[in-house]
Order: sequence, then C-alpha cells, then structure tokens
Amino acid sequence: MLEPKEGLLTFRAEGNNIPKSIFYSREIHWPGSIHYCYKDNSGVTIGRGYDLGRRSKGEVFHAMLSSGITKKQAEKISEGAGLTGCTASDFVKKNKDAIGEITETQQLILFEEVYRDYLIDSIRFYNKYKKNDSVIWDKLDYRLREVFVDMKYQGNMFAETVKYFEGNDISTVVRLINSRPLLKKYEPGRKRLLFLMNGK
Repeated sequence: MLEPKEGLLTFRAEGNNIPKSIFYSREIHWPGSIHYCYKDNSGVTIGRGYDLGRRSKGEVFHAMLSSGITKKQAEKISEGAGLTGCTASDFVKKNKDAIGEITETQQLILFEEVYRDYLIDSIRFYNKYKKNDSVIWDKLDYRLREVFVDMKYQGNMFAETVKYFEGNDISTVVRLINSRPLLKKYEPGRKRLLFLMNGK
C-alpha cells in the first residue's frame, strides 16, 4: 500500500486498505454511527480523512481533479459536498457503488495535499499560542509534531493544549492523552501513545 513520508500517523489512523471493511478509505464513506447520525456533523469522506462536509462543490471538484481522479468521478464525488450527518450517510448509501473506488495513488496525492494545509495551519496555531521562550516548531521532536498535527486534523487541538507540547517533552504529552477522556477514547484508533513511545 502506498503511504506518505509525512503524516504517516494520521494516514494510518484515517482508514485502511481492506475492501468491505467499514474503514476502507478508497471509496466514499461516512465515519459516524448511523444510530446517532442526527447529531453527528461528519460529512461524506473520501480517502484518508478528506471530509466534504464543510467544503464547497467547486473546492471538492478541484481537489479530486488535482489528485488525478477523472472528471466524471470527480463530479459524482463533489455532489456530496456540504452534506453532514444523516444526509451524508444517505448519500453514501445511495452513491457508493456508482462512484466506485479511487486508486492508491489518487488517495495518496489527495492526502498529501490536505495534510500540507493542516501542517501549515498547525504551525500557525502553535506559534500563535506558545509562550515566547518555548521551543520553536522546527526544533520539536518529530513525534510531537506529528501528534500535534494529528490532533489538529481530528479537531482535538485547542489553544490551552499547546502548552503540553511547547516544552518538547514526550512524557508530558503522554500524560495529556492518558488524562483526557476525549483523547483516550480515540486512542485505539489513533495510536498516538504507541507512536510517541516507538516513533512508528
């Protein structure tokens, strides 16, 4: 399976390459629970975490084309733009087979494009909320940088969380994850603790 050089933690957490699995990422899917779709803001998703829910049809169409996806398939996928919750779930059920799969190469290109944006946003966010005498982004341990971006990618990075990273101490972030129910809840799928300890 093709995997990125940067953002591997996030890439692996956002799906798998096993057809018929509920986490299979090379076709449109909806990552929420069907029983609670009415209160889930997740959107139609394609690839490793590319959520269409808060994107315009034009933005999605352009991203698909840039990833090497055919115009016809890109048009079909972009119809899911702006949909969330039950509406997104219904769209996936009705259109998954007709839209079909994207290739591993297309998935990788799409992820790398999106991850680059999240990386830039994460650096900006870190610089905005860190103390003046804190470790600069480029000097942070690569494991901390990857976990930081992964938390931003998932929507679990907040201003008050930055202080746990700015000291460049792995054990501090390990304690953060273990002490926060929300972070601990997603740990089986995200595997941040394992990555922090082993670097892979």
